[in-house]
Amino acid sequence: MGGLFLFRLCNEQHKSILKGGRVYVPLRTLRQSGAADSVTCDAAKRQVQVVIHPEVLPAFNTLTFRIGSEDVYLVDGSSIGEKIPAPFLTSGKVYVPIRALSLLGIAASTVKNTVSLNWSDKVIEVLKQEWETDQASATFTMLYQKDMYIPQYMYSLGSGGWGGETGKVTKKDISLDGRMYNRMQFTVNLRPGPNPVMLTAVSAGSKVVKVKRKVTNITSLPVTISEEGKGNIAFTSPTYGFIQTRPGQKIDVSGDILQHNDLFDKLTVSVERYLPSSKDSYQVYEEEKSFELPIKDQKFAGSFTLSEKGSYLIRVISPAYIPFIEHGPSMTQWAEFAVEVE
Repeated sequence: MGGLFLFRLCNEQHKSILKGGRVYVPLRTLRQSGAADSVTCDAAKRQVQVVIHPEVLPAFNTLTFRIGSEDVYLVDGSSIGEKIPAPFLTSGKVYVPIRALSLLGIAASTVKNTVSLNWSDKVIEVLKQEWETDQASATFTMLYQKDMYIPQYMYSLGSGGWGGETGKVTKKDISLDGRMYNRMQFTVNLRPGPNPVMLTAVSAGSKVVKVKRKVTNITSLPVTISEEGKGNIAFTSPTYGFIQTRPGQKIDVSGDILQHNDLFDKLTVSVERYLPSSKDSYQVYEEEKSFELPIKDQKFAGSFTLSEKGSYLIRVISPAYIPFIEHGPSMTQWAEFAVEVE
């Protein structure tokens, strides 16, 4: 069992200035409060660049404010296209309207002449980045602060995206660090090999962990057939839902279509390699290739090879038969199996 924790909201209070009916705060308070990685002034250009912590989940990670300008600028010098009341300089400090702070992922509220800044900090902290199991599922828990959004987990659908599920609250009102938390438990069904699991919550960011399922008995794993595929497809090859092979060895895909439909003309096989991107946590599979299997006399047959070592997900996509008014018949996934090339 792994443990993950969803942490707290930060709140800082700062003095403000009322000018022209608008509330302004000094930019340097972002650095003092810890919300910003850096706040850098350029006196010659009369501007201040703010680099905000990525954990704050800003709309823009880096923005530049110029004294007297209603525009806000990106790193390349272009405007974001949204006007704000112009920042100004007084007593050696650059002040910006609190409205502009929302661009940096910070919510501001005012009581009299005091401004409270609120943002998410250390949104998700993972205690165990990856682990192994020989079970068909993995269970883990997390704490989330009660006044934050309820978290959920996402499971990878291959290169086709992610699906989401919620967990169940197992304990409420846990006091920790002067805050109140609930404990939520998640159970994730596992494919053979690596299973990326994304923990996420609205306005709270996301983190991906990996659970590797070790298979001790391949014969206990049939090809996984989706709800849409049940009653439509059966496989003669592969025999099992997990194949261990070597580079260049042929992998057969064959079977029967279980009912007649004039639109059942071909299947599409998508061969996807587990290859997490260091830049994009949402990208964990890359499609290596895809090919079609013609359906003839309600049967299909074909084969493919894999030249590189690694973990692969093979998705079998249906013919285009599901009616959509706007786009015509659509495809869906009927089955999948995993391949480990060693």
